[in-house]
Amino acid sequence: MRELLYNAAKHFKRGKALSERGDTRGAMVAYEDALRDLHAVKPQRMRDVLLAQVYLSRYLLGRDADPLKADSDLRLGYSYARTTSEPTVRQLAEALWTERLTRPPVVAPRDVRSSQGRRSGKGQGGQRNESGGRSERQGRRGGRAERGGGGSQ
Repeated sequence: MRELLYNAAKHFKRGKALSERGDTRGAMVAYEDALRDLHAVKPQRMRDVLLAQVYLSRYLLGRDADPLKADSDLRLGYSYARTTSEPTVRQLAEALWTERLTRPPVVAPRDVRSSQGRRSGKGQGGQRNESGGRSERQGRRGGRAERGGGGSQ
């Protein structure tokens, strides 16, 4: 696990360097590599600090190119920053969050919003069905498909 943290830190540093040189695409790839490694590590302080830094860096880099994705990165970075006791990361997250609140909200284009409701097949995406999240075939038996015929429930 320590190796994954070191690799993630290297990817993060590479992303920062690429970003400073103006290579946005390369920086985003490096940040994505860092996130892949960090999400493979069990939760701990250093992991959360790095996750906050990577997500906040992705927000800064992508807020003009893809505002919806950038807002998601800001929310994740802000959340991870709040779980750490690292003051510099928390201050950066608070400053970016406050700055974001002063700008008008980003609205998804109509075609993106209309396709989100079709993901789950029924109802709104993310809503549970009447059986508490289980499919119709699973019933109440915790994942096993119900068999036809009489049986008590």
